[in-house]
Amino acid sequence: MAYETDNRNFLMLLTQQLADAQSLLDIGCGPCLILDDLPYKHIVALDIHRPYLINRVTKSEHILPLNADARMIDKLFVPKSFSAVSFIDSIEHFSKQDALGMLSKAELIAKRQVIVFTPRGFFPQENIDHFGLNGEEFQAHRSGWGPEELEQLGFEVTVMKGQHDHRNPAFVSTFGVGHPPVDALLAVKNV
Repeated sequence: MAYETDNRNFLMLLTQQLADAQSLLDIGCGPCLILDDLPYKHIVALDIHRPYLINRVTKSEHILPLNADARMIDKLFVPKSFSAVSFIDSIEHFSKQDALGMLSKAELIAKRQVIVFTPRGFFPQENIDHFGLNGEEFQAHRSGWGPEELEQLGFEVTVMKGQHDHRNPAFVSTFGVGHPPVDALLAVKNV
């Protein structure tokens, strides 16, 4: 059964659950907004939209950008290559079928954990790239996720109540200012 919290500090909740912070493959990293805040010693930041990587907010030496299609991770990395594989605000950008395939591949690539952070349910998002880098095609949401289905896949799920709200430009664009907040899911699977 999913744990619910009003704590909206994603980084703190995630850091508390990390089993090994040696290396991370972050799938769909965008412009790498939070990667400097993660405790991993080595990070591969993978994104299909090259402008996100070229214009990333961090140039830290421990973060290596990689421009590739995430659906091909099993061709790019051998099994047990990283301590963890994460999908932070990215799994919802894939069809359910593609996402399930990537999660299975991630379990083979990760030594310790697969991490997912995503809105709860379907959060419609189209024709928007709030980074202003012409990535609208890649920012569209194609799937929604519930805590029960992630638990069925073996994830331990934390429901972060009200995580998405009027402070998020994509939320306001989709739902409007007065809409009630939308929960987020932080799901971790130990492999």
